[in-house]
Amino acid sequence: MKARFGCALIGTVALALAACGDADRSAEPPTAEEIAAQTPNAPKNRPIDLRADGLVIAASEAGGTATVLDFGDPQDAVVEELTMIFGGPQFGTNEECGAGPMEFATFDQFVANFQDERFIGWMVNGPSERAVFTGPDGVKLGLPASELSELPTYDVLEDSTLGEEFMLGDSEMLVSGLIEDGEVATLWGGANCNFR
Repeated sequence: MKARFGCALIGTVALALAACGDADRSAEPPTAEEIAAQTPNAPKNRPIDLRADGLVIAASEAGGTATVLDFGDPQDAVVEELTMIFGGPQFGTNEECGAGPMEFATFDQFVANFQDERFIGWMVNGPSERAVFTGPDGVKLGLPASELSELPTYDVLEDSTLGEEFMLGDSEMLVSGLIEDGEVATLWGGANCNFR
């Protein structure tokens, strides 16, 4: 199992980045109107498949080609693809992550993690009007804990300091998450900046 270290990226994205160090606080978050202006043709509720090795963005129209973003892909290319869905991100950095310094691009409730200008991880901690996130075994934000525990690859991460944490996937390719108030509240994959 891959270890994840650093500061915990839970709760609201603003709080997460503030807790993680040098978030860019000079720019205000984009308003809904600004995001709409940046992405005038972006469909609402675009399906995004959250994978242990990246993510897949469904095609914007029938017969189109899905966009695959794998860990290791260049940061600029990943940010460009995500910007077409969510609008421009806010950037933040943390030099203290256990896996080494990371940069974060925050798009609404979705955060992409980068190291050495390469995509290395993701985190989602809330619903978005722009995307519907689905992980392994069909896990989604808001899924009741009782249904989560019935998924075929579900496992509890014992003694987590982050809260009620779980894992999905095989032993080498895992997606993790947190349960809050009896339902899935956070999902993350790849390298993240979490203390345990």
